[in-house]
Amino acid sequence: MHLIILALPYVFQLALIIHIIKTNKPFYWLYLIIFIPYLGGVAYILIELLPALVSSRGMRRAGESLARTLNPSAELKKLEEQLKNQDTVSNRSALAQAYIEAERFSDALPLTESCLTGPFADDAALLFLHAQALYGNGRVEEAAAILEKLQKKQSLSSVTEKLFDIQVRSSLLKQPLTDDFEKLWNESKNFEAGFYYVQALVKSGKDGSAADSDETNREKARLVIEDMQRILKNYRNFSRSIGAEWLKKAKALV
Repeated sequence: MHLIILALPYVFQLALIIHIIKTNKPFYWLYLIIFIPYLGGVAYILIELLPALVSSRGMRRAGESLARTLNPSAELKKLEEQLKNQDTVSNRSALAQAYIEAERFSDALPLTESCLTGPFADDAALLFLHAQALYGNGRVEEAAAILEKLQKKQSLSSVTEKLFDIQVRSSLLKQPLTDDFEKLWNESKNFEAGFYYVQALVKSGKDGSAADSDETNREKARLVIEDMQRILKNYRNFSRSIGAEWLKKAKALV
């Protein structure tokens, strides 16, 4: 019985390897599972197996995002190949999203522009993607105009969308919208929002004329970091490392 329990992880790995080969999955999964046994196996289940079992759009997007994080160049090549084989709005937008995450904004912009035609001209998700590409290319006013249009339609609902909207408006006004960052942090307790709130506090403090204003903002920033540390201490899912990275970046600012 003891030997069976010891053998289970190896049997599990072997089953995943067989599945990869039989279903013609990208071969980088083999390297991940062999050389990073537990993390590689969990990543494969989350990215390749769960989306196949759960048809939710959100799950697929999370899986695709994690794949890009683990192996960005391989995922980009895969999406580029998909677009060559089948030129659809879905494949164009997926590749544009990957380019944006890789900060290849000049590559993303032609794709987002080409998506906004015909029945997709007013698609909220595609317009938001286009605004991200415009902003990355330094076309802040155009990005802000799109976001204002989406805001009127109440199409900016996720933390990511709201955070990007605040960042664009901050760039347009050439000052950090600290109150807006604070509101989003308090509503969501999202670590990326927390980082940008800390960044806004630190920048506002440096730009302010009074020393006590700077110290007040730094104290607020420290409280946000303490809150992030407390949350992370009790955080127990696979994306914990992402939260830890945002916390590390926030601490470096203070």
